[in-house]
Amino acid sequence: MATQPQPQQDPTELPPPPKYHSAIGLWRALFFGRPLATHRADEATLPKFLALPILSSNALSSNAYATEAILAILILKGTGALHFALPAALGICALLIIVSLSYIQIIYAYPHGGGAYPVSKDNLSVGASLVAGASLMVDYMLTVAVSVAAGVAAVITVYPSLHSHIVPLCVVSIIVLTLANVRGVRESGTIFAWPTYIFIFAIIATEVAAMIGLWTHASYIQPAATVGEQIHATNMGLQAVGWYLLLQAFSQGCAALTGLEAVSNTVPLFQKPQDKNAATTMVWMGVLAVLMFFGLTYVTDAMGIQPMSEAEPGYRSVVGMVADKAWPPALHWMFGVVQWTTAIVLLLAANTAFAGFPQLASMMARDGYLPRQLANFGDRLAFTNGIIILAVVATFLILVFHGRVDALLPMYAIGVFIGFTLAQSGMVIRWLKSRAKGWHTGIVINGLGAISTGVVSVIIGVSKFDNGDIISPYFHFGGFYPRYGTWIVMVLVPIFVATFYKIHKHYVDLKEDLSLSRGWAQMPSHNTVLLLVPRLHRGMMEALNYARLISQDIRAIHIETNPENTGQLKLDWEPNAPDVPLLIIESPFRSLVGPLLRYIEVVQTERRDDVVTVVVPELVAHRWWHRLLHNQAGPILRFALFNRKDVVIVNVRYFLER
Repeated sequence: MATQPQPQQDPTELPPPPKYHSAIGLWRALFFGRPLATHRADEATLPKFLALPILSSNALSSNAYATEAILAILILKGTGALHFALPAALGICALLIIVSLSYIQIIYAYPHGGGAYPVSKDNLSVGASLVAGASLMVDYMLTVAVSVAAGVAAVITVYPSLHSHIVPLCVVSIIVLTLANVRGVRESGTIFAWPTYIFIFAIIATEVAAMIGLWTHASYIQPAATVGEQIHATNMGLQAVGWYLLLQAFSQGCAALTGLEAVSNTVPLFQKPQDKNAATTMVWMGVLAVLMFFGLTYVTDAMGIQPMSEAEPGYRSVVGMVADKAWPPALHWMFGVVQWTTAIVLLLAANTAFAGFPQLASMMARDGYLPRQLANFGDRLAFTNGIIILAVVATFLILVFHGRVDALLPMYAIGVFIGFTLAQSGMVIRWLKSRAKGWHTGIVINGLGAISTGVVSVIIGVSKFDNGDIISPYFHFGGFYPRYGTWIVMVLVPIFVATFYKIHKHYVDLKEDLSLSRGWAQMPSHNTVLLLVPRLHRGMMEALNYARLISQDIRAIHIETNPENTGQLKLDWEPNAPDVPLLIIESPFRSLVGPLLRYIEVVQTERRDDVVTVVVPELVAHRWWHRLLHNQAGPILRFALFNRKDVVIVNVRYFLER
């Protein structure tokens, strides 16, 4: 009976990988999730109902501290100045609308990700794009630090006993967020969705409850209203408050706009049609941000809420005080809902940066301005390297500034507004060049956005310098941090840009140097092999057999650090390897590397056209602690010979059978 011919397997088709390669693979799967194949990239994209919480958590959660930041500046002139919070909030809301509309134009123009970096690169100049990239990268780093610090501050509002553990709580929060993100955006979006939606509902419901209580003169809200009447009875005029202080309050409140660019930066993360879904998400984010921010500022002003210093015992946030007064006794449990959802969403708001920073870094890496590793997907189809770098830098900021929001906030917003301005200016140039359909409307929207965000950038840059204290530090609780931090960003951005140019120059030089058009050296025909022999054993003989495979010119080298052992080695060597000479090189100072390097120079002088191959036998231990029991000559020699030209290093591993 004839046998059926077996189908031939495609030699390029590999068998499926094992579930876990090792114990390390098991732990990686536990923390990071099982690897996803590249063809499953579409599974890691976001539907709109997940994109809204994952990408807008920063922009929406900033309401928890934006109003408070305005009031903290105005109260420096006394309680009578607090009513200027409403005009500042109106200006910020107008800016929110303008910037949101402007970024919708960018989303449709750049469906592959259209933040300030690609827009500036295409329409302005490389230098402008690098400034935009550097500014946004700094802002993303600060977003993680500020959001996490504010979230921990909200928790401490509920549990004051945790005040001494601010920094550890911040660091643990960053670690948790990092692990959630390296597992992939779909899974992290699922984690963030429900808390963010509950937070949105809780804040808007609190605003409505406060307005109803104010309009109906409810008894439970009257004490705060009475305070409000006292404040408004002593209202101060603009001349008394001063334009400078008002601009400072406005610039602090502009933190409410941070995170708006995340949607346009991460359009590739959306499900198809990506541009349409991203634009819809942008609209909803802008509408919710305006409603929540202005509503909170309005009821805070109407109820006469005054901000407290974070250093005060029993500190309560402005949002917490509003929620405490807004709800009647029967529904006062909503105060707890507001507090806890605010705390959770503030901790999760950093996820906007964890989504945006790796995307931006990958674009710049593909262009050769950042290390190429940042352009690579990790196991879970996320830019793992960028996520980890962001986490490390954010942790450093938390440690340096002791997890204090008031220390981090002055540096915030300037970076993102520089990016806003460059992106909108680039879009204006794009409309002028293309004259595409709808360009008249587009140029008006983006032009208005460029002018408004440019003016605000100047306001933020100037208003956060005060009384010449541009670089003067002060000490707080034994810690050191600058009093006005905008200058730090202004110093970091040029340093980042200079670094980008240096990285790009290296890649350009490397490409030119390795170009095939420059030719290449022919490999020498002769190979001199130097086999390092500390002592004779089975592993050494395996290394000798490998040396015989690659050359007939083999020299066994023994660096004599202990003359007492040399005689026995010679006796053992002769019967086992009579065809290979054993050379004894004395080392009176017991150095291994120095005598070997000098002998290699002698060989290269004798045989100028030869390749010298150094064969290093190396034991592979079964347990990690076994390596501590053996000399690690292999790594030391590899390091010492790394920069030697025409020297090849070969490690021949031998394994224990037991």
